[in-house]
Amino acid sequence: MQSSSEATTLLPSPPLRDLALALDLDRAGGPVALDPARLILVGSAPSADLRIGDPTVSARHARIGGDGRGMMVEDLGSTNGTYVDGVRVQRAWLAPGMRLGLGGFQATVVAQRAAPPPRLVNPPGMIGSSPVFQDMLARLRKFAGLAQAVLLRGETGTGKELAARALHGEGPRAAGPFVAVNCGAIPEGLFESELFGHVRGAFTGAARAHVGAFVRAHRGTLFLDEIAELPLGLQAKLLRVLETRRVVPVGGEAEQAIDVRVVSATHQPMERLVAEGRFRCDLYHRLSVLAVEVPGLADRPGDIPELLAQFATELAAEFGRPVRLTEPGLRAAAARRFPGNIRELRNILLRAAAIHDGPLGPLELFPAPGPAAAAGSPADALAVPRGTYAAMHRSLLELVVREAGSIRKAATQLDVPRSTLSAWLKDEAA
Repeated sequence: MQSSSEATTLLPSPPLRDLALALDLDRAGGPVALDPARLILVGSAPSADLRIGDPTVSARHARIGGDGRGMMVEDLGSTNGTYVDGVRVQRAWLAPGMRLGLGGFQATVVAQRAAPPPRLVNPPGMIGSSPVFQDMLARLRKFAGLAQAVLLRGETGTGKELAARALHGEGPRAAGPFVAVNCGAIPEGLFESELFGHVRGAFTGAARAHVGAFVRAHRGTLFLDEIAELPLGLQAKLLRVLETRRVVPVGGEAEQAIDVRVVSATHQPMERLVAEGRFRCDLYHRLSVLAVEVPGLADRPGDIPELLAQFATELAAEFGRPVRLTEPGLRAAAARRFPGNIRELRNILLRAAAIHDGPLGPLELFPAPGPAAAAGSPADALAVPRGTYAAMHRSLLELVVREAGSIRKAATQLDVPRSTLSAWLKDEAA
């Protein structure tokens, strides 16, 4: 061996600053990680950080640590020397592939495998791993902790309410209420009462006071779906509430302070509505401080098998029997376009699973249209008995509820609140 007086300092090519290193000691347990923020004492003494039971290794043989530029080994006056690739050294940078000798003991410097970053769990109901979908989730997570209003834009059936719930659930208001209002399902005369509430006797039929959506959402999130359907006359009142953070119920006089984050959604081109004077410019900019595009299925076809698998699990629990899709069925679904997006995809699987007990392939999921459909009628048209408008309307609603299995599920398919559908059925029966 070389004498200590012959030790040299090796400073090879620039150190690998951002590369995690480890020492492979050829023993059970795998490589030993080298921490650049900590000096590691290597030797045969019991007090050594890395103890090596070899007679040629001194009690305090060497130390290894980082200096902000890379990992370095330094000999501490050992009897038998420290070697890098066969050259005795006093100090030397370490890099993957180098052989480190401590007396007669040999080890290999290796690159430490960094653990892959943990995959973030999607918010409840948000299914998909495609890049465009994950990008949207990343934006939702960034916006969740902010107080500003958010406008969700996307085609019908893309899951904008789920995105709104994700904004709520991932943010500081998660413990507060989440109140959803579908502006497209409220009769124009009831808009103001639904949003701001009313006092008893405020108008004919107001037998009791009603708490509006803004008050119900206090310290939480108010989701205004189909915001473009808001009547122009009410838009100014909504703007004032957003600016003052106070509401006055219809027929009332006292203002009530509110603490609400507003998330709205639309599938319509808001800029065009503003240009045409159908939506207030100032309200649009107040609602769209932050904006998120919710992608349609056409932009993420790779998520279709994952969505179908989740829907099959849900329907199996609902039907009390397995719901299985064949590989050809999955491929056929992934190759099709769904104008109604996720809602349409789920309804297609629901219909197929309701009719067929066995595995669902392309023919079960996408049956050929019958003669009526081929002649120009919709494939899923409903037969409604003739009669008065009220009778026809009630028959149609009852048929939808019967096919769906419950008012709640029917309301989901019709994209209206359950209370609205219940009121329609009640009104038609009167």
